[in-house]
This record gives sequence, structure tokens and C-alpha cells, in this order.
Amino acid sequence: MPKVSIYVPDALYDEVRRKKIPLSTVAQRAFEDAVNARGNTEWIAAARSRTPRTDDVIDVVALLDDVRGEFGA
Repeated sequence: MPKVSIYVPDALYDEVRRKKIPLSTVAQRAFEDAVNARGNTEWIAAARSRTPRTDDVIDVVALLDDVRGEFGA
């Protein structure tokens, strides 16, 4: 596993150390989240560019009203 350097402000570093936050674990999760978010953004863009499978228009508000009525919400 490669090593990387991450620069943080002194005050933030002091607070992280004081609270015993595992820097490496937090950084790895942040990198994974960033990679996944980019992948999600690309997937959404591709999905929106596809030709719709139907021309039907769904009245989502009416549908939600029906569901709320059915469940007494």
C-alpha cells in the first residue's frame, strides 16, 4: 500500500490527535466516498442521456397522495 502525504492545518491536526481519530482510516473512507460519488455522478449522467423506455407520464404527487391516504398519513 503506498504512502501519501496529506496536509492539514495545525489546529485541525491538534484536534484530530486530541480526539484520537484514526487519520489513515478516515482518509481512506473519504477517498472511497469521493471515488464512489464520481462514479454515481457518471452513472446518473449516462442514465439521463438514455432514450426513455416509455412515453407515459406519471403523476408522482397524486401517487404519493394515494399512498398517504392508504396508510393514513
